[in-house]
Amino acid sequence: MSESRVAKATIRDDARLDALAEAEEEHGSLADAIRFAVSEAYVDGDDASETENGEIPLKAREGHRKLVEWTGIGGRIELETAESVLANHLNIKTDAIRRIVVKPLKAADVIRLHQGVHDVWVIVGSLDDATASVDAEPDASAPKAATDGGEARERLDELAAAGAEVAGGE
Repeated sequence: MSESRVAKATIRDDARLDALAEAEEEHGSLADAIRFAVSEAYVDGDDASETENGEIPLKAREGHRKLVEWTGIGGRIELETAESVLANHLNIKTDAIRRIVVKPLKAADVIRLHQGVHDVWVIVGSLDDATASVDAEPDASAPKAATDGGEARERLDELAAAGAEVAGGE
């Protein structure tokens, strides 16, 4: 068994303090943020996706619960939609979702990513048996959520183009 240490440092630089506060918010605690940073900087990158005892980090577990709530075990959700939903639910930046939630869950084989012709899908597995399978293609007739670039986004693009034409004609 490895020994543990407590590290303490005083930081006075405003930029580093801001970065530390943001990392603390993203990871849920200051200790988890520092562990992650040390793992990313000095240890193989895959090790940073788990805590020191091999468990899935808290934010990733919360994200998994939200994915299960939306899709159920074995369900699918488009990756961009999942990122938007998780960023909103976990109150972290969308850019950080892949690093904080998707990467640890994928490393633990709790979710899988499936590259379709037009979309990337997240297949949600169970934390208990820690497997997610890619058996079948997503249902082509399933409607997309408004956040994933479906009909709502197309309609907004049409309205924006029409507004630009009107503004250009004045």
